[in-house]
Amino acid sequence: MADWLFDKNGNARLLLDGDRVRDDGGTVVGWINGSNVYSVNGDHIGWFESGIIYDSNNRAIAFTRNRTGSLPSVPGMGGTPGMPGFGGVPGRPGFSGTPGKPGRGGWSTHDAGQYFCA
Repeated sequence: MADWLFDKNGNARLLLDGDRVRDDGGTVVGWINGSNVYSVNGDHIGWFESGIIYDSNNRAIAFTRNRTGSLPSVPGMGGTPGMPGFGGVPGRPGFSGTPGKPGRGGWSTHDAGQYFCA
């Protein structure tokens, strides 16, 4: 079952579907492998811990409603849109190496909905 991921403003922007991250239209845009987040091409772009996605600078970018990790601040949560139809799943790429993790620090400056498309 897929769960919505919310941005720093409390808006539903992404979907967590097992080990896949989908955009709000249902297209696979990234992968979760353990605590690492990868682009659809297999490039390391962040971390996933306790229901929170962190960007490559280890700043919070999106979170699940039922997260257990702490956020820099907790926004008011908007409603969730209807669940989109899901297309096929692309082949899982080989994943790049994992870089060292910087210290955590606040909210990301990246837009959650666009981060995986960069």
